[in-house]
Amino acid sequence: MGLTIFGIVVFVTGLVALYTSHRTAIYAIVVYSLFGCALALSLGSVGVMPAQLFLGFFALRAFNLAGGKKLGEAFALDKPGFWLLCNCIWGAAGAILLPRLLSGSTLVFPVDRGGAADSGLLLLQPLGPVSGNLSQSVYCVSDVVVYCCMYAFLKYRGSYRTLAGAFFLLTLLDVIAGVVDIASHAVGLDVLSIFKTAQFSMLSGVELDGLVRISGTFSETSAYAAFTLPLFVFCLNLWLVGYRPRLAGALAVAAGVLLLLSTSGTAFVGLGGYLAVLLFSKPGLISSSAVARKRRMWTISVCMGVLATIYAILFMPAVVNVLSGFFDSVVLSKAGSSSGVERMSWNTQGITNFFDTYGIGVGLGSIRASSFLVVLLANLGVVGVVCFGMFVARSVLVPVSADYPFDERAVSYAARHYMISTLICASASAGVFELGSLFYLSAAAVGALSVRVPKRAPKREEWLARGAHE
Repeated sequence: MGLTIFGIVVFVTGLVALYTSHRTAIYAIVVYSLFGCALALSLGSVGVMPAQLFLGFFALRAFNLAGGKKLGEAFALDKPGFWLLCNCIWGAAGAILLPRLLSGSTLVFPVDRGGAADSGLLLLQPLGPVSGNLSQSVYCVSDVVVYCCMYAFLKYRGSYRTLAGAFFLLTLLDVIAGVVDIASHAVGLDVLSIFKTAQFSMLSGVELDGLVRISGTFSETSAYAAFTLPLFVFCLNLWLVGYRPRLAGALAVAAGVLLLLSTSGTAFVGLGGYLAVLLFSKPGLISSSAVARKRRMWTISVCMGVLATIYAILFMPAVVNVLSGFFDSVVLSKAGSSSGVERMSWNTQGITNFFDTYGIGVGLGSIRASSFLVVLLANLGVVGVVCFGMFVARSVLVPVSADYPFDERAVSYAARHYMISTLICASASAGVFELGSLFYLSAAAVGALSVRVPKRAPKREEWLARGAHE
């Protein structure tokens, strides 16, 4: 077992969090998610990242503050967390039993550390237990712990503002990392390599058609885009509803620009998919001023886009050729590339695995795919689709009551859109079931509002009417 400098920092932060306000724990669990490629603790061939190591302190702080009973309230039958817990139980049990019970019944592209995948090869092999069953089960249980702990924290006054502040800080750090990545590449350095100590295949400093592929603190451009897009969406929606609009707007613009410069197909597909959601969203239910702000945003964006396109075509044809070739490389021709063909074969085999097991699934962590939808279908089968689908539907589709304070409604609304944008990105490129702790922190921000339904005093007219009848 080896403890790195990042691990020491996490331990110190964790001890501080245990003896200070719970707000420290919220800030830490959010910010540490930025360092997904930094090794904090080494357990043989298994690496523990900073956010995963801090989760122990996060859970202990929540238990000390709220107690076990209040933590369990997140999983009440009428709460979204109930379906998340059911999904976790089914996933963990399936990871243990299904690869053994259905051993050899179908061929899979496995999630197996130390196998052929580590040498750059991913080959079909008969279904059976692999290391991915254990690792993905641990992630699944950890996500449930994150959810119920954040759910408990959000019962306390000011926690929604704390969560929003933590996301703002995370977005700022992520933007700084993207800018540093571009600047360091320009001078021939890799400054952010100090944050990439885990045993991943790093694709830093790569160029596409003369443009640097921004990876920030992550292993590749796609991971950076999948992490940054939901943060952009979160800040954008807080700006729309008027929650700290100057800060939220500035961060949204900065993150959006980096997404456009990232050269990631995930960024463009995710942005395109989310814009359709944004078009039909109703921020006016949270703030009346959001309607005019949304209309102004669309008007300015469309006008600037049209003017920029006309100017580039007339005066900068060389730039148009470069951009069209770039867009063709990362989006239009992606499916025909060797990487695209390989990933499509993963998805095709995943669907085959679903039918080969008669809808039961092959067990959590048994296969790799290139779409979260295929991962969910093939790994967890019909039961997992129903449980996770109910969890998402109960989180995203239930309206926010106007009785809650504005801060809580605004942050909850932005958290819903964070979840939606994460699922859009994951559906385009995710290879495993794990969606990250920020997804479940956001889900808790949505589900926790149903805990404290305010008891409003009757209006004066209601009292007069009631007195007249008595």
